Amino acid sequence: MGNLVPSQMFDHNLDVVKGPSLMHRLDFAADPDYAALELAGDTIHEGGLMSLTAAGKLIAGCPSGGASIVQPMPIFAIQGLNDFDANSDVGNLSGGVMSGVVGTGGFEIATTEFDSALTYAPNELLASDEAGTKGWVTKAAGPAYGAETIVGCVSRPAAANADGANMLAFWTMFLPSAVTPTP
Repeated sequence: MGNLVPSQMFDHNLDVVKGPSLMHRLDFAADPDYAALELAGDTIHEGGLMSLTAAGKLIAGCPSGGASIVQPMPIFAIQGLNDFDANSDVGNLSGGVMSGVVGTGGFEIATTEFDSALTYAPNELLASDEAGTKGWVTKAAGPAYGAETIVGCVSRPAAANADGANMLAFWTMFLPSAVTPTP
């Protein structure tokens, strides 16, 4: 049974600004890892950054894999965990699968899910905000490639959309980390 209390449709948003048409887009669908999300106190909003676990389920954020051969692919949520096309309202039995735009596709996207306390300039690299709200993108910590997984490159500074929500535009990319994280 569903248990949704829906938010406004413009609170969290993903806009594919440039790239292949909807029918030819590189996207991916999978079940969310409800147990891991609940344990971490996370959720996934539309436009949020997510990745696959080794079990093939979606989680919030895209943790750097370090020197491991396993590096999670960045995926940007087309719908949120509690949106009606991924979950259901009370008394309904639908939902359960989420989908997202894959970070290696030739896309320019704009999302509401970024650290809005920072100022972004074109060509700045983006990473997953693992220290703050999971599922957000934020500025990469350093100028060196390989220090963390890079998920995008800013194309335009953050600006308000037609609904007044700030959105950050960037080109998706996937540059895996090469540094072994400290325990």
